[in-house]
Amino acid sequence: MPKLSHSEKVRAVEAISRHIPHANLLGIRLERIDGEELTMKMPYRDELVGNPETGAIHGGALTVLLDQALGIAAICCDRVGPVLTPTLDLRIDHLGRAPAGRDIFAAARVYRVTRRVLFIAGFAYCDSRDKPIARATGSWVLMPELDLAGLLEPPQGEGPVSYT
Repeated sequence: MPKLSHSEKVRAVEAISRHIPHANLLGIRLERIDGEELTMKMPYRDELVGNPETGAIHGGALTVLLDQALGIAAICCDRVGPVLTPTLDLRIDHLGRAPAGRDIFAAARVYRVTRRVLFIAGFAYCDSRDKPIARATGSWVLMPELDLAGLLEPPQGEGPVSYT
């Protein structure tokens, strides 16, 4: 598969994201694509709080954000492109909690590609990439037989979108 341009990666990520209902319910959106690294954002909302005393976000919401970011990072990998990648295994190390009232970001990148499995690593943070609140690694099934190239077509009536 030829390497995708930045705008093709953006279109494919947004198109696939629209078809993941639980991520949409949490408000997870593309924040930026930097080469082969993807960053997603989950905006803070009171209903996502798991501990009312501290305002900490529920661990399940953080898990969905990381699963979404790591799984969709395959699109940004120049060796993979727009393919369906169901989660095979996900490990999350919780390093701290997100401060109350703060959006959470998740950055991810594919670090190994085999014939049928992708290995992806990432982390979640709030204010600084240098202070992660969680680290995640996992594997995703590579399904190149499902052609998702149609996701690269720009939606009718929409202009180009840039996520620096």
